[in-house]
Amino acid sequence: MTAENEHQIRPTPTARVVVIGGANADVVGIPSGALVARDSNPGHVRTSPGGVGRNIAENLARLGAVTSLVTAFGGDEAGRELTSACWEAGIDVGSSVVVADLPGPRYLAIVDEGRDLVVAINDMRALDRLTPGVLAERFRAELIDRADLVVLDANLPEESLSWLAPRITVPIVLDTVSVAKAPRVASLLPRFAAVKPSALEAGVLLGHEIVGIEAARAAAEDLVGLGVGSAFVTCGPEGAAWADTTGSGTLPAPAVSVANTNGAGDAFCAGVAYALLANQAAADAARLGSALAAMTLEDEGTVRQSLSLDAAIGRMRVLFG
Repeated sequence: MTAENEHQIRPTPTARVVVIGGANADVVGIPSGALVARDSNPGHVRTSPGGVGRNIAENLARLGAVTSLVTAFGGDEAGRELTSACWEAGIDVGSSVVVADLPGPRYLAIVDEGRDLVVAINDMRALDRLTPGVLAERFRAELIDRADLVVLDANLPEESLSWLAPRITVPIVLDTVSVAKAPRVASLLPRFAAVKPSALEAGVLLGHEIVGIEAARAAAEDLVGLGVGSAFVTCGPEGAAWADTTGSGTLPAPAVSVANTNGAGDAFCAGVAYALLANQAAADAARLGSALAAMTLEDEGTVRQSLSLDAAIGRMRVLFG
């Protein structure tokens, strides 16, 4: 990347991003040795702030974007702790809701000895309270209207996604979250400036299995053909593929020492959103997303606490020249 491009990847200091999606407490079990199914495994359990929308918002805030998060917190102590963690990370959550009669959302994950996800369960019931009526309340609607870019995650109720997508007039970046939730946005694809599915999630959107990086590239092209502005399909250790109306490409997975895979996809999506906020092409958005994902994979947390734009640009230079 040239020095000129590095300068251009910085949006104006007043650029505002609104993220609407999930925030939860992550509980991750990490075995000390080889994971044995259907048995009690020695290891350690780590609890940290998480959630797709919240992780994307924290990455954006650490990159320097003015970032607001609209989510639903539980009315318990975990919900209060999560709210405080968002403020401390530089995320404005003043327009979020507190659901007093439900526990705070939680994400319970088990990873294997290679730190790759084996299975996870999420309890996101509180987020069902982000209904169109709640989102339409004046101060939330005005917050969305003032944004320069909006990020949505598919944890939101389907009716809320269907209400938001046609209403928002600025570019929208979508994270499809999971195989179970990706179908919620299948009919809305032309509304999105960018989408970031995994290969499995892209397969759900397109109705066929996607295996390998070249199939991911074809899937990204197909998503653009369905009306998406740009598409980024992640394939874990095989890398990532991107496409827009001008072309497509692939990037290899960076060689890193993996501490934790949880949060890497969210970091990639944040990189895409930040690059689009700075009016960068899809190829550079993919490079920034890959750099952020690599930095996150090296960290045990879901968001790398030392993240900054200068650090991300430095990693881009190392990875892609």
